[in-house]
Amino acid sequence: MLKRIAVIVNDEQELSPFEKGSFINIYNKNNTHWELFKEVRYYINTTMSLSDLRENIKSLIMELEDCKIIVGKVMSGLAYNIFDRNGFAIFEAKNITSSILDDMYNEVISLKAEAANSEQVALSPVQVEENGVFYINLMELQAKHPEISSKKAIKPFLETTPFFKLEVICSHVPPWFDNILPELNLSYSVEENGDNRCKVSILNNVCSH
Repeated sequence: MLKRIAVIVNDEQELSPFEKGSFINIYNKNNTHWELFKEVRYYINTTMSLSDLRENIKSLIMELEDCKIIVGKVMSGLAYNIFDRNGFAIFEAKNITSSILDDMYNEVISLKAEAANSEQVALSPVQVEENGVFYINLMELQAKHPEISSKKAIKPFLETTPFFKLEVICSHVPPWFDNILPELNLSYSVEENGDNRCKVSILNNVCSH
């Protein structure tokens, strides 16, 4: 993520509410300090229709390119909703300093890290196609839940769930496959994907005939 923050200012270059602003200044963090990277002029007329206002804001967002953090004195209403829907982190502040820009950027990075860590990983196979094709990524599962063995994650599914094919992403073929799968009238094939990972396709021999 680039270290860029869009700051809404008026003609006097003072931090401003979006509706009263004249420019969006994009600041870029260069080593230890923030410097002005790009200045985008805009004009909002309170007599504009909602559709015109919406189109103006969308066009403005296009000019901000890959900057996804914006700050104004007040951010509300239609502008807030459109920036929010377009994936912006939105801040309000009374003034702008380098330390405030640092705090905003660090907060966004921290929230992104928390979101990545809290992403749910399926604890058992999930259906990915309507015709009975299921999927489980053992590598992701065991990275987040090392206490869950491959047998614990997969065997109950194999014994209780009707399926046509189960695709398993793993670092190696679990040894118990060779003993238990034939007992359940199941077979498997292995496709090496590189990077010490492989895809094991378990087929239900009854359904495949």
